[in-house]
Amino acid sequence: MRQVPTCNYEAMFLFPQSVTADLKSGVDLIKDVLTKNGATIIAIKKWGDRPLAYPIQKQKRGLYILCYFSVSTDKLGEIERAFNLSELVIRQLLLRADHLSMEEMVNAEGQADLTIEANLRAESNAPATPAAPGTAAAAPAAAPAGAAR
Repeated sequence: MRQVPTCNYEAMFLFPQSVTADLKSGVDLIKDVLTKNGATIIAIKKWGDRPLAYPIQKQKRGLYILCYFSVSTDKLGEIERAFNLSELVIRQLLLRADHLSMEEMVNAEGQADLTIEANLRAESNAPATPAAPGTAAAAPAAAPAGAAR
């Protein structure tokens, strides 16, 4: 039986700007596809929300997420196919990361910041809880002292 080599890869994913509001869904998609195909995620970070050079699928801005991972070479086709079929990913680019050392890839880690930002965005987008029945609504503001009656 032939042994399949494992290589390090660098991937750039382009998501529509709408994913910026729900960052967790984009990150979870990347993690799910990679882990289902036996990849080990080395680092993942948000590269930024940037304007596109030209509209892609009627999108003028996009969210870029950079990911470094290690996977056997025979699984790469399945990973590319999964991202191409995903409706959430506009574009993706997978490259072999021979030009980077493991230390450089690990130093690019931004997953903690990404998780914090995703949680903050989820909290800010959560619907406000309505006031309990029987409690008075906020009292109208008092008229300014010099206001005419």
